[in-house]
Amino acid sequence: MNMDTQRGRPAFDRANRAIVYIILGVWSFICFLPIYWIAITSFKDVSIIDKAPTYLPFLDFMPSLDAWRFILSDISENLVSRAFNSIIIGLSSTLVTLLIGGMLVYGLTRFTAQSREPNIMAAILSTRILPPAVMALPLYFLAQKTGTFDTLGILIFIYAAINLPLVVWMLAPVFGPRATDQEEAAMLDGASHFHIFFFILLPAIKTALITVGILVFLQCWNEYLFASYLTSDHALTLPPWMVGQLSMKEAQTGGGAEEVAHLAAATVLMALPVLVFTIFARRVLAGVFSKQFGRKNF
Repeated sequence: MNMDTQRGRPAFDRANRAIVYIILGVWSFICFLPIYWIAITSFKDVSIIDKAPTYLPFLDFMPSLDAWRFILSDISENLVSRAFNSIIIGLSSTLVTLLIGGMLVYGLTRFTAQSREPNIMAAILSTRILPPAVMALPLYFLAQKTGTFDTLGILIFIYAAINLPLVVWMLAPVFGPRATDQEEAAMLDGASHFHIFFFILLPAIKTALITVGILVFLQCWNEYLFASYLTSDHALTLPPWMVGQLSMKEAQTGGGAEEVAHLAAATVLMALPVLVFTIFARRVLAGVFSKQFGRKNF
């Protein structure tokens, strides 16, 4: 490689990097613009929502908290209780799924012959082939007969069951096909499988557990079908509540701007716990990776 080529290579790399950054910036703007628009709409006064678009708080318009006061204080909306149900069900289902899925993978990889493991894994995955809409009606009758309809417990149980195959398939490569050297050393020292699983194996794979937990929590948080079939009021979560609110607003003819502000605030409130949960998990993952690979990369 001659000297002219070597001199031109850094400039070429900088140009490529600049193009990539421009493309990522444009795409980020496209992705975040709807979120920003919903957020600022929730702080707009009803009188300006139907007028010309306004973009910047305190410059184009003065923010108002009327929509937030309504959705958080109006008893008929019950939005806070719906959000509380979603958080409890999502976190509980995630913890139960990770625990059961982790123990299942531990049993498959430590106590099952390797020749039989692929068949069992395929059988577990096959449970996700059945469309959820086919299971909704039988589960509805089951909840009615067992007296668990419109309870938090039935949704926690169902969400854990439908996400279990996902957790098993994602954790199987993390656990590995057989016991690690640390596990074998612990068994030689007389440690029980309970101790090995909870105090040796799980701490070693906590990064993968957090990652899988985020995915499971998002699945539970956004689930609509079973929540709409198996609840009516007490255990109702945010997704069916939001769909019901949109349906009622479409059927109404008056108060459009006011309802738009209320729904925008409710949408922000629905997205906020997921954002906080993801930021917290990201910090935990960054801390784990920084300890393993050095802080300079994070």
